[in-house]
Amino acid sequence: MKRKLIVLFSSLALVLVGAWLADRKLKGHGHPGLARFMHQLWVNYPASFAVEPVVLSLHVDQRDLDAIHEVVQAARERGVIMPEGNEYVPAELTSEGSSFKAKVRIKGKMSDHVQGSKWSFRVIAKKDDGFMGMQRFSLQHPGTRNYLCDWFFHRLSAGEGIIALRYGFIRLEFNGEDLGVYAYEEHFGPELLAHNGRLKGPLFRFDPGLFWEHRLNMLKKVRYNEPFGTYQASAVDAFGSSDLGKDSVQRAYFEEAVAKMDAFRRAELPASRVFDVERVAKRHAILDLVGGHHSMDWSDVKFYYDPVLKRIEPVAYESFSAFPIRTLAGYGRYIGHQDPRMDLHDAYFNDPDLFRAYVHELERVSRASYLDSAFAVLGPALDSASALIYREFPYKELDRSIYYKNQALIRKMLDVPKGFHAYLNSQGDTVRVTIVPIEALPIQVHGAVADDGSILPVAEEVIVPSRTGGRPGEPMEILVPVGDAITWLPGKAFRLKYSVLGASVVKELEVFPYAYTDGLMIPAFTKNGTTDLGALPYLHVEEATNTIQFLPGNWTVSTDLFLPEGYTVRATAPLRLDLKNGARIISRSPFHWQGMEDLALVISSSDMSGGGLVLLETGGTNGFDKVRFEGFGSNADGSAALIVQGVTVHLSDCTLGEDRERDIMLAVRGEVVIKNCTFTGGRDQLTLAYARNELAGLTMLGARDDALSIKGGACTVTGLSVEGARGMGLKLDEAAAVTVTGSKVFSSKDALHVSEGAKVGYRGGALVATEGHGVDVEAKHDRHGPSTVMLKGVKVEGLPEAFRIGKGNEVSMDGRTIAANTNTSKEKP
Repeated sequence: MKRKLIVLFSSLALVLVGAWLADRKLKGHGHPGLARFMHQLWVNYPASFAVEPVVLSLHVDQRDLDAIHEVVQAARERGVIMPEGNEYVPAELTSEGSSFKAKVRIKGKMSDHVQGSKWSFRVIAKKDDGFMGMQRFSLQHPGTRNYLCDWFFHRLSAGEGIIALRYGFIRLEFNGEDLGVYAYEEHFGPELLAHNGRLKGPLFRFDPGLFWEHRLNMLKKVRYNEPFGTYQASAVDAFGSSDLGKDSVQRAYFEEAVAKMDAFRRAELPASRVFDVERVAKRHAILDLVGGHHSMDWSDVKFYYDPVLKRIEPVAYESFSAFPIRTLAGYGRYIGHQDPRMDLHDAYFNDPDLFRAYVHELERVSRASYLDSAFAVLGPALDSASALIYREFPYKELDRSIYYKNQALIRKMLDVPKGFHAYLNSQGDTVRVTIVPIEALPIQVHGAVADDGSILPVAEEVIVPSRTGGRPGEPMEILVPVGDAITWLPGKAFRLKYSVLGASVVKELEVFPYAYTDGLMIPAFTKNGTTDLGALPYLHVEEATNTIQFLPGNWTVSTDLFLPEGYTVRATAPLRLDLKNGARIISRSPFHWQGMEDLALVISSSDMSGGGLVLLETGGTNGFDKVRFEGFGSNADGSAALIVQGVTVHLSDCTLGEDRERDIMLAVRGEVVIKNCTFTGGRDQLTLAYARNELAGLTMLGARDDALSIKGGACTVTGLSVEGARGMGLKLDEAAAVTVTGSKVFSSKDALHVSEGAKVGYRGGALVATEGHGVDVEAKHDRHGPSTVMLKGVKVEGLPEAFRIGKGNEVSMDGRTIAANTNTSKEKP
């Protein structure tokens, strides 16, 4: 008896351990676990006998079978299936008593199509023959399309009016061997169009051949620059291209399609003038619903050209679903303009018309009623398809919960908690607001809320771009004409109405009651400007070296010149640029401008119309050597003549002059190095904000207001000379950390003004003010803490007093503390 109990408990323990291990293994493969697996076997396998699969027999001769074996073996060794050697061989197929001749080959790109005995085949039947109405089709392991998931995807796509492939399940016999359940998938030919109610027209793709050469190099661990493997380099390739040579009408249609697609890739035409916007929007909304984002690789996308509407439609192709989503197809893509360097989907989603349609479709397919209706309509067909799968794969159910969870996440992502940050820059009849993007979806600003609750439209359409790249959003300024519809009262909120671009839900937010610029006149620039660089006589663009060259000579720039990222912008003397009609040069690529000892490179504005030079997050190092900025004139928005934001810039032996009503240079973030340069005139001559700076041999003459202002960041100053500044000579705030050596500052107002926790060590030189203090340190700031000033060997003079020191700071002169004072300075030993 005892022996039997031991055997019983040992057996039970083994069963439990085995069950535990099986449960872990199943869960490791994404399955819910052993309990669910046993239930599926118990329920689904018997259900599979409710439907008998169609049997398709495929036969090839032994010689051709040997050739197929060679392709399979080579693919298993390489990890990819290359077209070389993978030729079609003759075959005979039989189904339900009918036979037809065809040609077959191994299909697919990755080696999952040749694992085990279930190889994937591409079949092309002889003319007027075929299988289930298909002349061109594939036979493959159901797992290559995730079993029932692609079946459901194609049915949804067809229901949305998108060209969808016939996809289902059969039992395949290959040379007499029963290979079990296979998936059949329609390929691309006239019968696909007829089945989807389309007129005959070109079916095409981007040829992936060179891309797969690149992939093969990756698998072989061969690494080098491979420009041939990109979307921009791929040829537009027609399915059935051999037939085009025999049909002049279809060839002409294909030529139209190629021209439109090429114009789109070059950013010469927007998506809405090339594609069927509604169907592209629906396709991507469905991909979001099913979690099929992996199918958005450009090399997998297929198209149809409608010869009547002259638009390109998407064709539903492998969805790589169903998976839970964490993002959307259009997330983080909209920057406000199209660019030739964008991939296919970035270019799609930078068309506002397409994006509006996409969001509209997202709202529709994310309603729970959408899936409820789809499952109700497709229920009988889904039951039959499931039964065919369950005969061999009873555990491969269609997990409906994934789709419902994706719906909930789509609704959540469209319901943005806040569209953007907004800052009130000015009040009055027309309100100026700075907007900073914070969302991954573009936001449309509709207007301001009037006193009576109505919406006061913005001056022009405003679409706030996506915040991209893990960086802070790019600020932009909008104008809202309000007239007398808003009464400005202390403490009263100014509110804006907005929505996700294309969404039906309009939201409201309260604008921060203070300006974004915090005293800096930083204009708002977004990436929505484009210039046809090839049409400009003064530029030469060399794509091979990614160089934009200003040609020598005297040139006039009369409209804004936008230079995109990814290049180096070069110029050498002799060159004179004349910015007229308020034209600006706005660049996202670094500048390398080089003058000569006796011939400076010159940029100016003969009509003093207020243009300027703007460098925005260019990457690389910007260099200006022996360049003369002769002034651009005053402008309405108060921005500086030279603006550098988020860049590294070096200026050497340059002269910068400007109208006395305009600031000369503003640098925000990044790194600024200025050596042996002269600033003349202007209002505020040089403002450095939150940057790393090095100034040496800098001469600043005749500023109408402040000469040098440093906000935050760090700066070393050597040999600075300030003369004739009507405002302050050297102004430090926002916790700036500055060291000054051998510098002389002569100004009307404070020669050195320190506040908000700034720290400065000043050795040698002079600080002299004729109508202010030599050193003025504001009282301790609650946010930044005390300011620190250490002077050594410095001449300090001012009227009425040399020093004015606020409470709570640390100020010393040659090792002796300067106490806080209101009228006079006091020294402590």
